[in-house]
Amino acid sequence: MFFATSRLGSRKKSNLQSENNFQDVTDELVHPNRILFTEEVILGICMVITGLLYTFSQMPTAVLSTASASKSFIKQSVAGFAPANSLESDKVGMPLIDVARPMLTALRKANTLEKNRDFSPATQAAWSTVRKECKDLANRFVRIHGKSLPLWIHDAEKQRVVNLEAKLQVLLGDTRDQIRALRIKSLSPEVQTALQTPPADRTEEQVDLAGNAESTSAVSWDMAASVLAEPQRSVAKNLCALFAEAKDNSRGISSCRDIINYDYWMAVSTLASTPEGIKAREALQRASRAAKGNDFEAAQSAYEEGITALQASLIENPSLRSQPAVIEEISSQVDSYRNVVEEQGKDFDNIYSIENVLQTNS
Repeated sequence: MFFATSRLGSRKKSNLQSENNFQDVTDELVHPNRILFTEEVILGICMVITGLLYTFSQMPTAVLSTASASKSFIKQSVAGFAPANSLESDKVGMPLIDVARPMLTALRKANTLEKNRDFSPATQAAWSTVRKECKDLANRFVRIHGKSLPLWIHDAEKQRVVNLEAKLQVLLGDTRDQIRALRIKSLSPEVQTALQTPPADRTEEQVDLAGNAESTSAVSWDMAASVLAEPQRSVAKNLCALFAEAKDNSRGISSCRDIINYDYWMAVSTLASTPEGIKAREALQRASRAAKGNDFEAAQSAYEEGITALQASLIENPSLRSQPAVIEEISSQVDSYRNVVEEQGKDFDNIYSIENVLQTNS
């Protein structure tokens, strides 16, 4: 159901020994032979430094400019593809279950109140606490794939994957296609025929052959980068490393969010924190109970009340209209309402359709 539920020894003796040792060292250093030797060493070091500076100044200008240009080119090529916010931190990530415990505790309290059919301001406040804990959780560092990452960078990492892949396509797309074409040419005629046959027209044998061939002829970005000449190879390799990092981060964070159903509960707590949202929760649960008891007329009235209140809550939080979990759950409620209406032999009123509930011009 939608909205479901951290030597002390003799100091005098030591001082006396230190003073004697210091005097011995001082006498040794001021000896005329030592002074002469020291001056010779300093003079030799100066001559070496002077020679190095002279040699460096005589290097061909082209060599220096080429090296500088290459370094600049590489920097410019990868600029903008590193994470928007530096994740360098001395914070040690914690296991997900430990980081999520405050949110889960607040969630348990809110759900317990609703199980007891309590939809008072105290329950609305409990959902506000859940929402606060969800926000705090997003900023905490979680141990993911050996790294410490916050959950809030999920969207940024997904966008970084898209940006980097587009850059790699421009830089390596043709090269990767050429390598793949060469690999396909090395396959047997039967396999090549299977690949050239449209998927819908392939025989069962050709489906297997084509599937295996797609796997064996696949070319990674890193493989394509390895055949380039410098400095393009270094640029491409750097991009490949950033791309792999972004994908790893995105998948790891996505997995963590899915495990605790983070996006769903964030949406639920946001809506349930509003007066209309808590009203919708009460009405929809009442509708479900009435439907289970075959009191379809009461269920219809409660569903209409709940869906209307839910729409009002979404008007206050329009960004939630695009949340997949929210859309799925609203669709489920609308379907339940439709069944109740049809049980009475009535026509479904489109004012309670999902399209109307989610419309943006309310």
